[in-house]
Amino acid sequence: DEKNCEYNLAAFGISGIETSFSLSYTALVRGGVLTLEQLARRMSGAPAQILGLEGGSLREGGAADLMLADLEEKYVIDPKDFLSKGKNTPFAGKEVYGRVKYTIVDGNIKYRAE
Repeated sequence: DEKNCEYNLAAFGISGIETSFSLSYTALVRGGVLTLEQLARRMSGAPAQILGLEGGSLREGGAADLMLADLEEKYVIDPKDFLSKGKNTPFAGKEVYGRVKYTIVDGNIKYRAE
């Protein structure tokens, strides 16, 4: 595995997508910086708009792309739990809230937490 080797031989980058919501929710929403609605817009609507995509919001006739999380569930980030090949993260061992339970793309469940 190209990321599972000595540090100076490892591929660049970190795994971020699997922890981005929980980290953002914990720091920004629970930290009182943003509301949940503001975070949702920044993590979905704004990127879609920047990239010129139609998604990023829930509306009748639109794509059913969404993520469902348990906002009260607290857990510790453990790279061994990542589904991605890369296991590099500076957040290993960090306690966060908001475990993602489902990822739904075009109305189809693509990820379901075990």
